Amino acid sequence: MTWHRAELIDQADAFFSSAGSAVMKLTPLAAADACEIASERGALVVRVEGGIWHAPGFEARVDCIWDGEDPPLADSQVRENNREAANFIRSESASHSAFVLTVCSNPR
Repeated sequence: MTWHRAELIDQADAFFSSAGSAVMKLTPLAAADACEIASERGALVVRVEGGIWHAPGFEARVDCIWDGEDPPLADSQVRENNREAANFIRSESASHSAFVLTVCSNPR
């Protein structure tokens, strides 16, 4: 799948088909879904950064940053970490319209 840096992505699968690029801006639903899917793909969400989408353009907000656990982690810890990341996104989605994810592909 191709995407443009000035595009808001609304599907979690697009994040993974682009190798989980940390420059992709995701809608709240796509970002939360990507966090849930990350566990199935053996990836750890290490940071979530929220902001406001200005179509086009992303305004990063320092009041919306979540840091996950540092690897190495057991599979159960990866799942819990990623679930917490998804919950953070859901809790911030009323005031933040776009999210950037940073993932680690080998957290063990």
